[in-house]
Amino acid sequence: MEQTAFCYRTGDYHIVLEEGVRSELLTPEQIYPVPFAPAWCVGLVAVRGELFPVVDMHRVLLNQDRPEQPYLLCLRHESFEPIIVGCDSLPVQTETQKADTNEHIPGLPGWIRRTWSTDKHVYLEADHRRLFSTLLNRQKR
Repeated sequence: MEQTAFCYRTGDYHIVLEEGVRSELLTPEQIYPVPFAPAWCVGLVAVRGELFPVVDMHRVLLNQDRPEQPYLLCLRHESFEPIIVGCDSLPVQTETQKADTNEHIPGLPGWIRRTWSTDKHVYLEADHRRLFSTLLNRQKR
């Protein structure tokens, strides 16, 4: 049985938000650069008076420089403080595939649970909890 989920685009991939991750589309005035920040951190964005890091998803997922990304998503996971990700398109709703379908795409990070494709798109089912943990652990080094 297929279910629906939301996804956001980074490069050629559509990253599917897992159940329990809340998202909010942001239209910030400015991303504030942070000196000596980790490579994944573009800077900080103010959201209702609080500053949150902006993750360069092109760097994290594709190991490429970030193009100008018109959209920012605030992702809220119950185990972490909110984090902002840059994305290439507005989030869209999609139907998820059966759990037994999984295509192999070499070079993807460990926080990608599984992948599948349709005629138009390649979908990556993300484990955002693992992504956030990985980023925080890299930051502490």
